[in-house]
Amino acid sequence: MRMRNVLAGAALGSALVLGGLATPAQAAPATVDSKTTAAAPITTFSIIRVGWYSSLAACEADGENSAYSYWYCRWSSSRGAWGLYVDNDS
Repeated sequence: MRMRNVLAGAALGSALVLGGLATPAQAAPATVDSKTTAAAPITTFSIIRVGWYSSLAACEADGENSAYSYWYCRWSSSRGAWGLYVDNDS
């Protein structure tokens, strides 16, 4: 049993050394919060703006009637209007 652990450790150590020499440098792993039970999945969105609206009600009405399952309205102070944003992949 002890010999098996020694051989497994030696194999793991040599794999780490050889693997470390063959790959480029990598960033250190992030710390893990031990109080969480699971990590959130990484999702990617393809968010696009589809229009500008003078009122929030008009923006939300078009969002609800759109073919997209994920959408939201956001105020733009520079435009003075509501923008309708959708996930192009939804």
